[in-house]
Amino acid sequence: MPHHVRRRALPAIGGAALAALLAAAVVPTAHTGDDPQPLDAAPAAALTGGDSILNMFEWTWNSIAAECAGPLADSGYTYVQTSPPNEHILGGDATAGEEHAWYIHYQPVSYKIESRLGTRVEYQNMVATCEANGIGVIADVVINHMAAGSATEERTGWAGSRYRQFSYPDAGYDASDFHNTGSSYCEITNYQDRNQVQNCHLVGLNDLDTSQTDVRETIAAFLDDLQSLGVAGFRVDAAKHIAATDLAAIMNLVDGDPYIVQEVIGAPGEPITEAEYTGIGDVQEFSYAYDLKNHINGGSEARHLTTIGTSWGYTAPAGVFVANHDTERGSQTMNYRYGQDYLLAEAFMLAHPFGTPASYTGYEFANNHAAPPLNPDGSVADAVCGTGAFTCIHRSPYMSGMAGFRAATAGEAVVNTWGSGDALAFGRGDAGHAVVNAGTSSITQTFTTSLPNGSYVDVISGNTVTVSGGAFTATVAAKTALAIYAGNSSGGGGNEGEADDCVVVNATVSGTNVGDEVYIVGSIPQLGNWTAISSAHLSGASYPVWKGTIAGIPAGTTFQYKYVIVRSSGAYTWESIGNRTATVPASGCLNLNQTWNVA
Repeated sequence: MPHHVRRRALPAIGGAALAALLAAAVVPTAHTGDDPQPLDAAPAAALTGGDSILNMFEWTWNSIAAECAGPLADSGYTYVQTSPPNEHILGGDATAGEEHAWYIHYQPVSYKIESRLGTRVEYQNMVATCEANGIGVIADVVINHMAAGSATEERTGWAGSRYRQFSYPDAGYDASDFHNTGSSYCEITNYQDRNQVQNCHLVGLNDLDTSQTDVRETIAAFLDDLQSLGVAGFRVDAAKHIAATDLAAIMNLVDGDPYIVQEVIGAPGEPITEAEYTGIGDVQEFSYAYDLKNHINGGSEARHLTTIGTSWGYTAPAGVFVANHDTERGSQTMNYRYGQDYLLAEAFMLAHPFGTPASYTGYEFANNHAAPPLNPDGSVADAVCGTGAFTCIHRSPYMSGMAGFRAATAGEAVVNTWGSGDALAFGRGDAGHAVVNAGTSSITQTFTTSLPNGSYVDVISGNTVTVSGGAFTATVAAKTALAIYAGNSSGGGGNEGEADDCVVVNATVSGTNVGDEVYIVGSIPQLGNWTAISSAHLSGASYPVWKGTIAGIPAGTTFQYKYVIVRSSGAYTWESIGNRTATVPASGCLNLNQTWNVA
């Protein structure tokens, strides 16, 4: 929730006053106070170099579940991020003229998992469905504040909870749980004042006193409740407005070690910096998104992006993105309207190893506060790709295909870099190679690569690229990209024209229904240790033959396996025969051409 893009319901502040506040917020001045002491925080779980997040902004829980069981299961995305799942204000109680705006989700009324995006049961079912398809769930959480409320009128939230200013009984809060109430009331007007930023109220939103033990315990219980539903991590909204010591103390109360990424937006001259929060978890690096726009759609050449990272002044560990729900409505980053430039930025982010990437998919909007598509009762309508406002841009191979590239090249360093003007290329060790042409004319170039000799399928176009003698030649059209990786080939690396260390599956499986998916599961990690995972998902495009290639199973590996149907409900239907057994050959792929229930 960047302080330069504040769009929340403001029952107690007018547009002119808000504009003045925002203007004041971005003027840098020198900081004369002392920086806080280093944190003593329990380490958060880190995502691996092959992980990637898809931020599914304003998607209903049922829609996310369907996507996890469908197109996402065939992608390389390992996590989805949901919008805040807890109870919020009613759409009609937003600022006049901005009724039902997207930002009502950032005005919590209680910690009930009931919102216009779906019910608690639907959220839990979504998590289970996504997990069955190898995809974890990260929740956007609002724990800095509660809804603005009215000092004179009691209102009800989406799930019927009563509230007013500084009084949220269903959340367990009264006036004693907030900063600066009564005669000491203050709003943030000066972002160079640490005390104001972290202890005063954000455009009318009631700031929780997170220094108090009972407030910390209440927030931690909310996060634990989400974990009980299967949530694997949290994106902490407005983390900058919570003292880092307070946020660390809250997370130390939370069970386990969930993944944590925090919204902390640094700015020149401001006392609060991203580095204060790195002991808690990842910190979103907004400058990364600004720089992507500048180099792909701005005045700087794209070729410089091959060195992007901490040498550019970024904080680590970092969460990186091309756009999010706040920035896409501003001018500093790109959004879906940028077309191919936006997709090229997404492809580059997923190909390059710096940070943990969060891709973004949302809906078209005519103005900055526009609501998502709504049902007559005010709930959000399910996403329908191909029609309506939801862009479903994540289905593009520049995103879903490149998420697979990231998974396949995990842990590999950037090598064999090349750049010219607005075109660039780099390898990921001997596992993959990417070319991005953000220029206005095509390029034809011979690229040095560490990939083994052979033929590989470009995840963007589906065309074949041949590597020979440590190089490949390609023509890459303007505003397009190319990406190839080991294991995604029509041959390559093996003595018989096939890639080594893989299993190629052609399984005839009838008896499936719309929404069902088929996986090969087995006794090794690459097959999920008997759990359906995305990398072992089979495509039904050639139904009733389900096809797939599972890479990274070493030559000589003997394993047990079965085929399983994951129903649209998330239930498993197993083959009724005993476990099958196979061994990967010394060279080339193991080919499995089989029929359901037949040994």
